[in-house]
Amino acid sequence: MTFLVLMAGLFLLIYMKEPFSKKMYGYVYLAFYLMVLALYIINTTFVNLISSKLLLIITVIVISPLFISFLKSSNESR
Repeated sequence: MTFLVLMAGLFLLIYMKEPFSKKMYGYVYLAFYLMVLALYIINTTFVNLISSKLLLIITVIVISPLFISFLKSSNESR
C-alpha cells in the first residue's frame, strides 16, 4: 500500500507542472518526498527501521498536500 501511495504522489508531481505557488516550499516538499522514498527503499530492502504502518502514515502525511493542491487546481480549471 505504501508503494502505491508513493507512486501516486510521484505521478501527481509529474502531472502537475507547478504543484506549489512558492518555489521554496516546492523544494522543501520535494526533499521530504525523496526522504520518505529513500526510507521506504531502505526499510523494504535492507533493514527494518520503522514499522510498515508508521511508514504508511508518514507517506500519507507527505502526499496529502500534493493531493489537496491537485484537487484545488482541478476545481479551478472547471
